[in-house]
Amino acid sequence: MISLDRAFTYTLEVTGPLESTDGSAADTRRQFWQMTRATLRGPNLKATSALPGMDWFSPQDNGFGRPHVMLPFHTDDGALLMLEYRGVVQATAAFKQAVANDTSTDWSDQYMRMSLVFDTTSPRYAWLRENLFLARGRLLAAKKIEYDVYRVG
Repeated sequence: MISLDRAFTYTLEVTGPLESTDGSAADTRRQFWQMTRATLRGPNLKATSALPGMDWFSPQDNGFGRPHVMLPFHTDDGALLMLEYRGVVQATAAFKQAVANDTSTDWSDQYMRMSLVFDTTSPRYAWLRENLFLARGRLLAAKKIEYDVYRVG
């Protein structure tokens, strides 16, 4: 039986988007967002973004979109972690209103789900590399996101 164990909270601030690649020769519609500041906080993890990360976001005409994010972190004890995740975001009416008004959403106001994987050479954080993590997300503000992250058991 699959279980979900609460692992940590992931918060981030974003900048963007850059102009879309809609109509490019590669026929790939994307928006590019920068992950400017991020933290990972839990009982076994405290980390802050080491450099800005990038989201290659693929919006769809039906209000859904597919993020693809890569972001490096330094833990409070000096280890380097690389986070990569993909997922699905639904820009519901409540989501769009929160963005327009720079306000937060509740967890149920949108469908925002991610699958996270980590890489590190640190033995202290091998557990991140050896597990799959799922997250649900919500807006804290127009360009600030919070994720509840769970380890898949």
